[in-house]
Amino acid sequence: MDPFATYVFLGFLILLGTIAQGTIGFGLGTIATPIIALIKPELLPTIILILAFFIASYTLSKNRSETDWRVVGISSVARLPGSLLGASALAVLSPTGLQVFIGCAVIFAMSLSWLGWTPEYRTRNTVVAGVASGFLGTTTSIGGPPMALVMKRFNPARIRGTLSATFVVGCIISLTILGISGHVTFHQIQVALAYLPLAIVGLLIAHRLNKKIDSALLNKLVVIIAVSASIMLIVQALFH
Repeated sequence: MDPFATYVFLGFLILLGTIAQGTIGFGLGTIATPIIALIKPELLPTIILILAFFIASYTLSKNRSETDWRVVGISSVARLPGSLLGASALAVLSPTGLQVFIGCAVIFAMSLSWLGWTPEYRTRNTVVAGVASGFLGTTTSIGGPPMALVMKRFNPARIRGTLSATFVVGCIISLTILGISGHVTFHQIQVALAYLPLAIVGLLIAHRLNKKIDSALLNKLVVIIAVSASIMLIVQALFH
C-alpha cells in the first residue's frame, strides 16, 4: 500500500472508531490500534491516546451530569501504577513482541465482553480495572475494555460519561509518562492533529446516531472487527 493510501485508510479507521466510541463509550482503540500496528506501528500508542483525549473531552462535556465521579477518582489513582508498569514494558518489548502483546490484549478483552462476563461493581474491581486500564492504555492505547466491563450494568449515558472522564485523566497520565520516558515523537503528534478534524466529524455523526442505533449490535461489530484485526496482527508478527 502506498503512503497516501495508507494514511487515507487510517483516516477511515479513525472515523469509524470515533463513531463507535461516541456511541457506546469505547471503540477507537479496539478498532484502530491492531490495524495501525499492522501497517504503521511507529504511530502507536501516542496517536490514539491524543485523539482519545479530545474525543473523551467532547463526550464528557455532553454527559457530565451522568458521570460517576467516584469511579473516575478510584480508577484514576489506580491507573498511575499501571501506566508506570506499561512504560517499563515498552522499554523491554521488541517490535514483534509488542505486536503479539497488542493482539493478545485485544482478543482477551473482547472475549470477556463477548462472553457476557460482568464483574460485580465494587471498589476492589474498580481498582483492578484501573490498574489494567493504565497498563493497557500506556502500552497499546486500549485502556477502555477493563473499565467498560466494570460499568457494564450502568445505563448507556452513564457509561459514556464515566468512561469519557476516565479516558481524559488516563490519557493525560499515559502521555505524560510516555513523554518522560521518550516514547512520544513530534511526528506522532503531527499525525494525530492532522486526523483531529476526522475525529470531530465522527463525533458529530455519533451524536446523531446515539438515539437511533442499536448499541448492542454496534458493540458486537466492534468486537468482531477488533478480534479479526488482532488475529491478523499476531499471525503477521509470528510468521512474517
